Amino acid sequence: MVKIYKIHKLAGLSGGVLLLLLAITGFFLDHDNWKFLYTTTFKTESKSLLEKENRLLESYYIDKNSNYMIIASLRGIYESSDEEKQFKKTLNEPTTAIKSSLNDVYASTSNGLYKLTTTGWESFALAGKYLTSLAIYNNTALAVEEKKYVYVIDLIENKILTKTEVLIDKSELGSDIKLSRFVRDLHYGRGLFDDGLSLLLNDYATLILIFLAGSGYYIWYLIKNKISAKRSKKLIKFHANIFVLFASLFLIILSITGIFLDHSRGLARFMSSVNIPHSILPPIYDSLKEDIWSIDYDGKIYRIGNRYGIYKSDDLKSWHSDKKGFAYKMIRDNKKLYISGMGAPNKLFYDEKYTILPNTPHMFKDVISSKGKILYLSSNTKELLLPKYQDVTLFTILLAIHDGSFFSSWWIWVNDFAAALLIVLTLTGSYRWYTKIKRRS
Repeated sequence: MVKIYKIHKLAGLSGGVLLLLLAITGFFLDHDNWKFLYTTTFKTESKSLLEKENRLLESYYIDKNSNYMIIASLRGIYESSDEEKQFKKTLNEPTTAIKSSLNDVYASTSNGLYKLTTTGWESFALAGKYLTSLAIYNNTALAVEEKKYVYVIDLIENKILTKTEVLIDKSELGSDIKLSRFVRDLHYGRGLFDDGLSLLLNDYATLILIFLAGSGYYIWYLIKNKISAKRSKKLIKFHANIFVLFASLFLIILSITGIFLDHSRGLARFMSSVNIPHSILPPIYDSLKEDIWSIDYDGKIYRIGNRYGIYKSDDLKSWHSDKKGFAYKMIRDNKKLYISGMGAPNKLFYDEKYTILPNTPHMFKDVISSKGKILYLSSNTKELLLPKYQDVTLFTILLAIHDGSFFSSWWIWVNDFAAALLIVLTLTGSYRWYTKIKRRS
C-alpha cells in the first residue's frame, strides 16, 4: 500500500501540470462550435502559428464575371475585389460554406443562413442555428444544423419547407471500421453514444481530470507543509470517490487514443490495416444520426456524407448506402459531384459512376473552377489567393498547445509521457480507493 501511494504521488507531481494543460485545451477543442474560439484573437509574428490559421478555411467562391472572391472561414467571411487583391473581413461569424444560386450568393454560418446583398451580408433564414453544411440546387437550399437536422428551404419564398432528422436503418450501417477511424472517434467524443452523450462523457472526464490535478497538488502542499491535517483528510476523501472512479475508464480511453494520435503518421499503416468488427462497435455506429458531415442535392436525389460513406434518398426518409468511405465534403459543380475523403480516397461522382480523384489534397474543403482549371481549397493551398493574417485565433493556439506543436516537434513525447502517467494515476488511484473501501467493510 505504501509503495502504491508513493507511485501515485510521484506520478501526480511529475505529470499534473501537463495533464492539467491537456485537459483544459482538450475540453475547449471538443466544443469547436463555440464562436468565441474564433473571434478571440492574439497578435503574433510566429509564421508557424499563422500558417495554421489556414486550417480554418472552409469555402472559396469566385464570381466568373468579375473575379470577385469570397472566402469562408471559421474566422468569418473575407472578400476581395480590388486590383491589389487585398482581402477585407465582411462578416464576423464562423462560416462553413459559400454557395451560389443563379445570381445570388449564400453563406451557412454559426448564426444561420446569410445572403449577399448590395449592402453586404444580411441574415436570411435559421437565425441562431449553427449550420455545418449547405447545398443549393436552383432555388432550393439544404442546410444542416449541428450535423443532425436537415432543413429544406425555398430561396424564392424564404420559407422552410421541411425539417427532418436523417434516420438510417441499422441494416444500412453494418460495416466494420478501421482502427484509425475508431481511435479518432473515441478521442474526439463521438465514438460511443448518440445524442451528445459521447461528448458529455468526454467533458465529464476532462473536468474530473482538472479537479484531480488541482486538488492533488493542493493536498500535497498541505501535507508537505503540515498545514491542517483535518482539511487534508477531507480533501483526500473528496479527491477519491465513486464519481472519480467512474471517470477513470474514460480517462484511460483518452490516454491510449491520445498516444495513438500523437504517432498517427508512424502508425498509419498498422491502424488502417486493423478492422473493428461492427458486432463489437459501440451503439453510435448503429444510428449515426448526428453524423452528417456533408450534403448534396441534384434536383432529384438527396445525399448525405457520414463516417461510413455516402447515403442517398429521394424523400429524405428512406436512406440507402451509395458509396463506402468517409465523405467529409461534397461539392457540386453542375453535373459533377466532388467528394473529399477523411481517411478515405477523394472521389468524383459523374454520369452515375464514382471514380477515384488522383493527385488531389486529402480532406480538401472546396473545388473552384477558374480559367479552365480545377483548383482545390485545402490548408496547404498554394494556387489560390488567401487572406494574410496578423493574428491567430484562440482555437489555433489551443490546438497547437494540445498537439504539442506550439512548443516543439518532439513535444509529442512529452504528451505521451503525460498520457502514460495518467494511466498509472487512474490505476493506482482506483486500487487505493478499492482497498480503503474493502478495509471499511
